[in-house]
Amino acid sequence: MQNHKLLNAHIRILRKLEKAGEDGVVASELVPERSYREFVLRYLCIHGLIERQKRFRGERVFITEKGLSLIYKFNNGHEELPD
Repeated sequence: MQNHKLLNAHIRILRKLEKAGEDGVVASELVPERSYREFVLRYLCIHGLIERQKRFRGERVFITEKGLSLIYKFNNGHEELPD
């Protein structure tokens, strides 16, 4: 059951990044808790769904084409989010 909640959280993050577009989102806005942030963003990056860019003292996160295609797959009803 916990894996399903994790998947829902990942989809919500990807949707926020999709809405942000080329500007991306500051990493700390996506996942406020530092230890969780590193875990989640590393996971999404390893799977090719996001791109991370260090800027000055912060970090911005952008969605990749693979991430966009996953979002479109869910939006078009091919897959349903688990409860």
